[in-house]
Amino acid sequence: MKDKLIAKRYATAAILNIPENQYYSVMEDMKFLRKAFAQDEDYIKSINSYLFPLQNRIKLVKQISAQLNNRVIWENLFVLLVKKHRFTIIMEVLNEMENTVLISKNQVKVSLTIAHEHSEIVLNKISSKIADIIKKDVVMKVNIDPEIIGGFIAQTDSLLIDGSIKNGLVKLVSSKK
Repeated sequence: MKDKLIAKRYATAAILNIPENQYYSVMEDMKFLRKAFAQDEDYIKSINSYLFPLQNRIKLVKQISAQLNNRVIWENLFVLLVKKHRFTIIMEVLNEMENTVLISKNQVKVSLTIAHEHSEIVLNKISSKIADIIKKDVVMKVNIDPEIIGGFIAQTDSLLIDGSIKNGLVKLVSSKK
């Protein structure tokens, strides 16, 4: 919880330095960074490690930021995190930055779990219904999980809509007891 609060402070400070017309390119940078950092979890730990000299770690994060659309913003953030020995919270910072950008656009990130592939029309209908419920535009990430049998599970940071057949069956069985 402490890391999440600290990450939120860094994210807020970073977002305050980004003009709104650059939000799209910042989101693209975040997508790239998530993918890069997810490929090797030890990469983040190495950047944060005292085993490597500070100047080498700073040089490394500058090389990473040089590949991004908004180099100066990322370089400043990364160098600060390295100097404060807090680079391990970079993924939380990225999440908080994304949430802040989405909130400013009246959007919310929704994780949608479905049992099997659906057409774009069906996904758009589900997205529209969720948007009506939460009164925000929806940015969906779709996951396939055959275990839910059918229906869907939509989840945000603060809301869970479980319309799965599996959940219905569990409720039916427990009501019979």
